[in-house]
Amino acid sequence: MSKPVKESVAVIVFNGDQILLIRRSDDDDELPGIWGLPAGTSRDKETAEDIIVRIGRDKLGVKLVPVRMLASGTQNRPRYRLNMELWEASMEGTPKYPQWQWGPRDLLRTGAASGSLCCELALQRL
Repeated sequence: MSKPVKESVAVIVFNGDQILLIRRSDDDDELPGIWGLPAGTSRDKETAEDIIVRIGRDKLGVKLVPVRMLASGTQNRPRYRLNMELWEASMEGTPKYPQWQWGPRDLLRTGAASGSLCCELALQRL
């Protein structure tokens, strides 16, 4: 029996040579406490652009505007297969997310080593 597939989008926002990073909660079921990129999973056949707008509105409390797709990849997880696109977006406003920061891309290395596909894609692309 094949695993279900999750279609997700991760967003990278640049501020000079730094990027927007968010920290997953300590009770996250897959990557607790990891610093990574804002991401969301498709609902009801949303486009990547729809997901990016929703990530901005619902997760970050800002306006995100899609700029371009940078990379894509697939990862097999224990309960599903993850298909992810990495998009660059511009941001208007200041994130309301509980833990966020502007930081160097090197802060994504721990997430990539822990199995975060968005961190892995960003490190490959940047």
